[in-house]
Amino acid sequence: MEIIQGVENINIYNDSAVCIGNFDGLHLGHRSIISVLKKESVERGLKSVILTFNPHPFKFFHKEIKLISTPKKRLEKFYQQEIDYLVILDFNSELANLSPEDFFKNILVDKLHAKLVVVGQDYKFGSGKSGNTELLSLLGRKYGVDTMFAHKLHDRKGNIISSSRIRELLINGEVDEASRLLSMPYSLEGVIIHGDKRGRQLGYPTINLDVENEMLPLFGVYAAKVMLGGKFYNAMAYVGMRPTINNKMELRVEANIFDFNKEIYGEYAEIILYKYIRGDIKFNSIDELIIQMGKDKEDVSAYLKQVDDYKVNLG
Repeated sequence: MEIIQGVENINIYNDSAVCIGNFDGLHLGHRSIISVLKKESVERGLKSVILTFNPHPFKFFHKEIKLISTPKKRLEKFYQQEIDYLVILDFNSELANLSPEDFFKNILVDKLHAKLVVVGQDYKFGSGKSGNTELLSLLGRKYGVDTMFAHKLHDRKGNIISSSRIRELLINGEVDEASRLLSMPYSLEGVIIHGDKRGRQLGYPTINLDVENEMLPLFGVYAAKVMLGGKFYNAMAYVGMRPTINNKMELRVEANIFDFNKEIYGEYAEIILYKYIRGDIKFNSIDELIIQMGKDKEDVSAYLKQVDDYKVNLG
C-alpha cells in the first residue's frame, strides 16, 4: 500500500476504484465497503484507493467527537486491507468549501482518475454536505464514473454497525461487543510513564500509560492483555480516577501484568481490553480495596484462561 498525503502529492496515473470515508475504528461496516472496493477493482482491472481525511471533519468544524482509533492504530488497520493506495487529504477550509461537483471532478476524476466510486448509502459530500448519493450518481453519469452504494451492516441485535454505535458500547463498558464489531480487540496505547508506585505498595505493581486514545471505555477494571515488544502478557487493567486513594482525582490508565517485574519506562505499550469486570468503586479502606483486587485478579485470570483455551481449540 502506498500512502499519499495531501492533494498536491497525488501521483496516481492509472484508472482507479475509490471508496471514501472517515473510517474511524475501521469497523465491520467499513470493511464491508472496502471488500466491495477490492472485489470490483480486481474484476475491472482498476487500482484500489481508499480516500480519507485528516483531521476528521468534525474536528475541523469544532464538533464534539472522540475518535475510536489512534492515528497509529488506524494506519495499522489500513495496511491490513491490502489495497493499492491510501490517500489522506488535508481537511481544510479549501476542501470544506468545494462544491459537490468540484470535489467530484477536481479530486475524484482529475486527480484519482476514478472509474468507480464506492460509498455508504448515507454518504454526504461537498460544501455543507450538500451532495448526497443521488447527486453522486448524476455526477458519475456526467463524468463517466460508475457509482456503488454499500448496504449497511447490522449487529446481532439489529443495530446498524457504525462508529457511533461502537462509542456507545465502549461508554457502557461493553468492550467485548465493541471488539467484535471492530473485528479485533479494542485497545488503549501509549508510552509507559512513572506513576506514584501505589500499586506496588498494595501488592499489585502497575504500568501507567500516557494514553493516546481519545475514546476511553467505562471506568473500571478489565480483563486484559498487554503487548510489549511484540509479546503478549496477561493482565488486569484499570481505567478511572482511583477514588479510594487519589485525592486529586486524576485519570489513570494502568495495568497489573501478571508474573512480570521488568523496568520498562519509556516503552510503547498496548493494553488490550477483553472484558469489563467491575466498576470504579470508592472503598471504605485500603484493606478493603486490596481484598477486592485479589478477587479481581481471580476473575480476570479465569476469564483469560477461557480466552486462551478458545484460541487453542481454534487450532
